[in-house]
Amino acid sequence: MILAHRAALNGVQLDSLDSRINIKAIEEGAGKETISAVATAGRSGQRIQNRRRETLDVVIKFSILEPDDLAARESVLDAVKGWAAGGGVLTLNYKTGQELDVICAQCPGSGDAYEWTTVYTITFRAYEVPYWHESSATSVTQSSASSGSLSLTAGGNTKTVAEVEFKNASSSACNTFTVSTGEASMSFTGLALAKNETLEIDHDGKLLRIRIKDTSGVYRSAMACRSEGSSDDLYISPGAKTITYEAQRSGKFTMSVKGRFM
Repeated sequence: MILAHRAALNGVQLDSLDSRINIKAIEEGAGKETISAVATAGRSGQRIQNRRRETLDVVIKFSILEPDDLAARESVLDAVKGWAAGGGVLTLNYKTGQELDVICAQCPGSGDAYEWTTVYTITFRAYEVPYWHESSATSVTQSSASSGSLSLTAGGNTKTVAEVEFKNASSSACNTFTVSTGEASMSFTGLALAKNETLEIDHDGKLLRIRIKDTSGVYRSAMACRSEGSSDDLYISPGAKTITYEAQRSGKFTMSVKGRFM
């Protein structure tokens, strides 16, 4: 059987569960957005204050070939439910190098097997990062310096967020650090980053996380060290960018980014 489209969850193809699974369609919804606006003073219309994408759905429709055996159909649907239930990383064959972090929002039940003509539906929903994003990050590194200017090309077609590591190579503590993407910047004071400790700016799902990892691998929060006036996150738009950083001490700097797609 030749399939026009294939879908895999955590690396396991849906049609590999049973040879009778026939993917009929994959439908991608427009991202659901929340928009807040206020009236424009003195004239008609409203001004958008904030626009935020909340969720993104992918719907997979499939049928079961040679569906004359009810027990066999039930077995196939049970396998599909087990495959989809935990969610994870969704990939599609026509989105090369892209993935989506999803949960299963809807899956067919075993009772659906009684109608042999049924086209079954699985709905996957992305909550934490409601964008398709690159499977592999693009990174730039400077090995041993207290400041630098590096070139980084971000993929995708919409704004994404960068992640940073800075490992102090000096025998003296590093207390200050600043990094800029050209669109956003963060500054820190009072870090007390000891030799071979690493400042990490990354994300737990969508949420910004700023931590210091000590030489034993134990983390402590550094959120309170972020200076007033720092950006909410290290946003970066697609294309070639100049990344700059400056630290009190020399160390290894790395910035990574996964491009996002609308």
